[in-house]
Amino acid sequence: MNGEKRNSEQHQPEDPWASVTVTADPPAPYDQQQAAHQRQLTAAGYGQEQRTRYIEESGQDPEYAACVWDEQIVAAAEAAGIIPENLSPFSPAEEATHAARDAAISEFWEKHPEYDVFSNSPENQTLFQRAMEYGDEKAREVLGGEVAEDLLSRPQESAEEPAREVDEEDIDL
Repeated sequence: MNGEKRNSEQHQPEDPWASVTVTADPPAPYDQQQAAHQRQLTAAGYGQEQRTRYIEESGQDPEYAACVWDEQIVAAAEAAGIIPENLSPFSPAEEATHAARDAAISEFWEKHPEYDVFSNSPENQTLFQRAMEYGDEKAREVLGGEVAEDLLSRPQESAEEPAREVDEEDIDL
């Protein structure tokens, strides 16, 4: 009798509506996600070595070939499902900078409804330039000067020889 009871308990279907506890893996930090994405690209034949080889062997201007690779070849492979899409192309700091800048620019445009997106007048060009400057200023305010500066400009390489001033005599025309 005990054997029959155990046997019937083992074969009972599980309740599909029963609550289930699922433990989720913590999200991977940005650098780990990017490294995993690069491994997937390399495995599929679209990694950094393949990109460099394409640029060198294409016979095109290197900058143009790099744009073709990044904007056309990789995009086509993603669309075809050959390689996975990079779900987070920007670091969290870059995303925060873009979001702060975009919000500030949108705020600027709300204050200036006179801007005509279809006009290339000097007034519109001035307004556009002011909007971009406003966005940069607000991003620096929101994120703090040091953070925003690191993201908006590249650190300059240290030169071993000091920079010298250019005299008129130094310039050969």
